[in-house]
Amino acid sequence: MAKIILYWSNVPEKFGYKTIDEWKDSNLKFSPLHDLVFKSHERLENDVELWTHQKVDNFNYKGIVIKDASQIISHNDVFNALTWGHSIAFVADAVRIKRASQTLGIVLDMDCVCLKKFPDYDSWYSTMPAKRTSSMAPKWGPKKPPMKVHDGSWNGKELTIFPIKISQKTQDVMSKFADKIMQKLRIRPKGGTDEWNSILWTVKAIANTDTTAKVYQPIYMSPLPAWCGSGKCYSIEDPTRLDGNTKLFGYPMPSIDDILKNSYCVAHFFESAFQDANLIENDKWNEIPKGSLLYKEMEYIKYK
Repeated sequence: MAKIILYWSNVPEKFGYKTIDEWKDSNLKFSPLHDLVFKSHERLENDVELWTHQKVDNFNYKGIVIKDASQIISHNDVFNALTWGHSIAFVADAVRIKRASQTLGIVLDMDCVCLKKFPDYDSWYSTMPAKRTSSMAPKWGPKKPPMKVHDGSWNGKELTIFPIKISQKTQDVMSKFADKIMQKLRIRPKGGTDEWNSILWTVKAIANTDTTAKVYQPIYMSPLPAWCGSGKCYSIEDPTRLDGNTKLFGYPMPSIDDILKNSYCVAHFFESAFQDANLIENDKWNEIPKGSLLYKEMEYIKYK
């Protein structure tokens, strides 16, 4: 299977790092969710690179190699970008896309628990649930086209999301795309711009020209909507709305059984970088309710 590319660094402001040296010489802090994520990779014997701009001590997960992200974008550029207000999610996108374009790898988020080995297609793309009703539902058309599903298996009317698998056909355009993201990080952000969506719109545009790629419906790669606020997620609810019957904004929510049966991975948005959510703390982690999807995932991968 292809190499999986991750990125993680702590945001200096949130952790009290005031200088570049203080930040880059500090030990990278993980959360309990990351332990579950790493154990899920170990269980599947995945080949994983974890890129970071900080130091990592006592990291003993089989098959996961720590890599120095300053080889791709400098500490100075990233520290300035984060100080100016750029999201750490943009840094993660740049590093992961650049490296995955070199290795023909898989770009994966750090909050994704892996349940099954990823498929072996040369290239593939993922979608997550889009609202079907309400004023926030996408108005599909020429100005907002859906994903092109080249095999015609479904209509593509969902939101583009990571993970993606880069192939020889797309590696050059993806590498140049990563360079453009890094250029943006070297400029102070403009207030009110939706740069997160602009990145995913570009991924969609590339996917729509990648005619031999597989495009997956949400249940396979990103079954949960990201409609809950910062620090919340449908995966930690009990009673759960993941029952196969509940509809939210016109979208039929999958059941926990459906997810465990069909999903390759599950993103848990209570720690999501693009939602600017904080890391979960140990006391809350130890109280994950037994009826929640997250608890069932722990059972599924035999996590203790």
